[in-house]
Amino acid sequence: MNHLPTTIPRANGARMLARHPLVMALALALPGVAEAAIDPVEPDPSPAALDPQAVFNSDFIHSSAAGLDLSRFERGNVTLAGIYRPQIQVNGQPIPGGREVTFRQVADSTSAQPCFNRDMLVAFGLDMDKLETRGDSESRRQLDGSTLLCGHLDTAIPGATVDFDDADQILHVTLPQIFMASRARGYVSPDLWDEGEQAFMLNYNANTFQLRSDGRRSTSTFLGVNAGANLGGWRLRHNGALNVADGHRQWQNSLTYAQHDLTDARAQLTLGDSYTSGEILDSVRIRGVSIASDQRMLPASQRGYAPVIRGVAESNAQVTVRQNGYVIASTTVAPGAFELDDLYPTGYGSDLEVVITEADGRTKTIVVPYTSVPQMLRQGTTRFAVAAGQVSETSLAATPFILQATVQRGVTNSTTLYGGTTASNSYVAGLLGAAVNLPFGAVSLDVTGSRAAFRAAGTRRGVSTRLRYSRTVNATGTSIGIAAYRFSTRDYLGVTDAANLRERLRRGAPGDRIGGERSRFDVTVGQTIGGGRLVATGSSIGYWGSRSRGVNYSLGYGGSWRTLSYNVSVQRSRLGNAFGAGFGAGFGSANGRRDDGIDTTIYLALSVPLGSSPRSPNLNVSHNRTVGGYATAQASLTGALDSASDLTYNLSGSRSESTARSAIHGGNASLAYRTYAGTYRIGVGRTGGTSQYSLGTAGALVAHRDGLTLAQELGETNAIIHAPGAAGARIDSHSGARLDGRGNAVVRGLQPYQLNTVSINPKGASQDVELESTSESVAPRAGAFARLDYRTTVSRALLIQASRADGEPLPFGASVTDADGQVVGVVGQGSKIFTRGVAAGARLTVRWGEQSLSACHVDLPASLDTVDMHGMHRAVRATCVTSEAIGPQPLKKAA
Repeated sequence: MNHLPTTIPRANGARMLARHPLVMALALALPGVAEAAIDPVEPDPSPAALDPQAVFNSDFIHSSAAGLDLSRFERGNVTLAGIYRPQIQVNGQPIPGGREVTFRQVADSTSAQPCFNRDMLVAFGLDMDKLETRGDSESRRQLDGSTLLCGHLDTAIPGATVDFDDADQILHVTLPQIFMASRARGYVSPDLWDEGEQAFMLNYNANTFQLRSDGRRSTSTFLGVNAGANLGGWRLRHNGALNVADGHRQWQNSLTYAQHDLTDARAQLTLGDSYTSGEILDSVRIRGVSIASDQRMLPASQRGYAPVIRGVAESNAQVTVRQNGYVIASTTVAPGAFELDDLYPTGYGSDLEVVITEADGRTKTIVVPYTSVPQMLRQGTTRFAVAAGQVSETSLAATPFILQATVQRGVTNSTTLYGGTTASNSYVAGLLGAAVNLPFGAVSLDVTGSRAAFRAAGTRRGVSTRLRYSRTVNATGTSIGIAAYRFSTRDYLGVTDAANLRERLRRGAPGDRIGGERSRFDVTVGQTIGGGRLVATGSSIGYWGSRSRGVNYSLGYGGSWRTLSYNVSVQRSRLGNAFGAGFGAGFGSANGRRDDGIDTTIYLALSVPLGSSPRSPNLNVSHNRTVGGYATAQASLTGALDSASDLTYNLSGSRSESTARSAIHGGNASLAYRTYAGTYRIGVGRTGGTSQYSLGTAGALVAHRDGLTLAQELGETNAIIHAPGAAGARIDSHSGARLDGRGNAVVRGLQPYQLNTVSINPKGASQDVELESTSESVAPRAGAFARLDYRTTVSRALLIQASRADGEPLPFGASVTDADGQVVGVVGQGSKIFTRGVAAGARLTVRWGEQSLSACHVDLPASLDTVDMHGMHRAVRATCVTSEAIGPQPLKKAA
């Protein structure tokens, strides 16, 4: 069996130029031509395959050399046999994860062709059952087991095509839709979910703040850490914080837990501290075990709620779905009934306009109501959560046992049923509800009943009712959201309320619940007006045992005009008194609030860039005033001091005044510097007679198999970038992130269970490094440190300005080989040779014909470290000396 050598793929200018034979000679003179050549054992192609694609007449090249051989440029863009690692796109969609593809020489093709087996094609989305049903016995035979099928993929899969983009290293595979597995848009197979590297992490955020006034000094310091490890699919995490104020230290543990995916259940298993979601029942912090659905494991088009669109087409028709004038989906359907069940959710939605365009041009338009509330799910979708353990709330001294479970089910296209229960020490509560998408909006209604037993206060039973409504009107640009709560009986208790009351009774305190909420009404209205949007919010709260109500509302309008952004708002709050008189006694006119508990504030803010360049500073001005006469005006200037916006500044000044005191002026200045290893901040300010100073830093340390890497603050899901030798290269779309001296970097912000593409910008890296690919894709699991390896070739690049002994230039297009006969370059225009990877003191042979006099040799300096730089490359001048010892020698193919 012949051993296939590994071909080093390249994504650089040389391969793009290679597409055109006329510029082949120049292409070979660009970086990347000097990788090790291969000489694979390959079958003899047919004579037709060897016919030249173009023939060049050497008479048009002005050269004193006779018999110039240009035959090797007669065929361009030839792919050699070997093992490549291209980016694979199936029907236009990239396949996550790196995958090596074997290329072999086949008959009737000069270029080597990619090879596939059954498992690879199934991973690409091929449905073997459909192929076996619609295909033939020859198709089944060619895709049997692990047999490699090289070239002519259409013989096994009718209509399939393969195209390899050698310049960009992309393998395009097209498989007929009729043979593809039925999958929702955005689907990524769980087999491709990457649990990432074994890694240890420490995420930190530290700052210190000092105040000085009248010779007194007060200092406070904060250190927040998120430490953990990823081991064998488990994600171990610990969150904590250290507070130091005036010599007093306090460490607080926030969360400590271990988490693991339950792939088949599309859920997360958590051991330790966790919070229940709070969408259906009260959110509670539990120390124990929980299993909860994770909708992120579903395709993006199956998350949240969106209605199923059903209709009938009379012919091969196009179906276009618009929302708010924007096309959100478009597809073609066969004659007959159809349904679209993979629309992407768009917030809480607005009505959908569905246009069916028949083959003869006729159109039909239908309107599908689409409004959602948080509890709604798609038809046939189920979400669940179960948690058991001890209540772990800081407000509770006791830690009672608790069991909480919820379930939601999309029973029809417009109706979702949901329920839940909570059980604790002598406490139980149950909830039943439904959410419905109606033509006039989405409505959810649920009822919760609670029962709590106390030794000293008997049994208390209560009922709570909750109503939610949401509606968006496209024609007027109006959105409405309403939430109403009614505690029908005074003895209704939530689980934490019951635990608090139990502790009070244990201490001998009275068990009366004076001041508890009796009802609550929240409303939000948005309206588009001109180039901005008006938003009004308000709430009203009633209490048991009191006639007063807590009322507050706000009205704001924001928008932009050209480069100017503006925002105007009015906020008015009425502070109710649930415990009798004297509630507002703590408020005086000095802070601008009236003693009657009413506070109205008017706020105006403007923002405008001072220039058109990306580095232009931004001016922000704001002013707010209360009815009590308290007013503050502030102006700030923000911008960047470098082109990459890594070093930013903020300068601000303020003026405060009130009817009770004279005006107070203040000023602040701060600098922030963002590097690959973290962010550093410094600030100073003075207000009245008080000065303040601050220092802060945030970043992370990640230990993995390639060492310890400093990074910016981490997110939930991250990627470890490894590109040896490419130190200094930046990571696209991740400001400030770049590869360290070991070629490592850690970036945040990856979306779990979805395809993420991370690209490297070689700018900033050494010219001696060549990236075989600049982008890699991965679909990480939540909390993973996905590893992305970028293959690199590190070798010195050298520009040789060569001439013959008589001063004449070398023939254009002449080949340059090393001592082993390996092609390492070609003579370009101006008798210049660009080569990469040659050793100091090496002898290079330049050959432009088969005769002994059609060759000469160039001796490189014994050391290249002292060679002068010419632009971005080392450059030398050399004389090509003719030697009779140089005889005819066949050329080997360059990689």
